[in-house]
Amino acid sequence: MKLSITTLALVAVAALPSLALADDMDPAKMTCAEYSALDKDAMMKAVEAMHMAGPDASMKMDEAKTEEAMTMTMDHCKDKPDMMAMDAMMQK
Repeated sequence: MKLSITTLALVAVAALPSLALADDMDPAKMTCAEYSALDKDAMMKAVEAMHMAGPDASMKMDEAKTEEAMTMTMDHCKDKPDMMAMDAMMQK
């Protein structure tokens, strides 16, 4: 039981940096390397933030569209760590 609590605490501590990055990030300045380092939940938040900062902010994104944008951004970021993640998301 003690091992389980210790393991849970370590996992929680390991997850904090990626969650903190997503909460106080500037989507216009996030590189693909920074985006790729996030966990799935943080990537979803990042995609939503980048969408709200972009030209299509008035169009609402549902969860399926957000997941599609997340996957597309990952594809466009592949092998381009210095590219801006927002630019990768906006590519067609």
